[in-house]
Amino acid sequence: MLHLMQPGHARDATQSMANHRKHRGYRTQKVIAEYLKQWWQYADTAGAGRQGEDILNIPTLSIEVKARADFQPLAWIKQAETNSNGKLPMVIMRCNGQGEDVGEYLAFVKVKDIMPIIHQAAPSHEIQRCTQCGSWNFEGKDCLPCRYMNTNA
Repeated sequence: MLHLMQPGHARDATQSMANHRKHRGYRTQKVIAEYLKQWWQYADTAGAGRQGEDILNIPTLSIEVKARADFQPLAWIKQAETNSNGKLPMVIMRCNGQGEDVGEYLAFVKVKDIMPIIHQAAPSHEIQRCTQCGSWNFEGKDCLPCRYMNTNA
């Protein structure tokens, strides 16, 4: 038996999925901005449909946020570079299946941009794992994820 959809139902389903993806993207921007407030208290989302950076009030980073199933890192980093205005372009990506634990999202930058920063930040310290949360940290430095988890408990 052949079942035909009434006109408009397929379009409604497609529109509903598009709205869900947009909402997920905006929600991802919001939770990332909230997470970044532990370092930059005025971090905020750019909101829906704005051109430029997705996260505002971060003085040295230009952040592009992606909550997508596809993976187009080169296109995304180029988009971040276009919007960077001299800041370090970074992409933060929420993969499908990830909840709202921003600390588990992926972030990427170009190697040529990040290596001088890492070297300057840790020229003589060893990198080690935190014994409490398992995050990577510099020897002798406070573990920021642990500090964040302990202050928000």
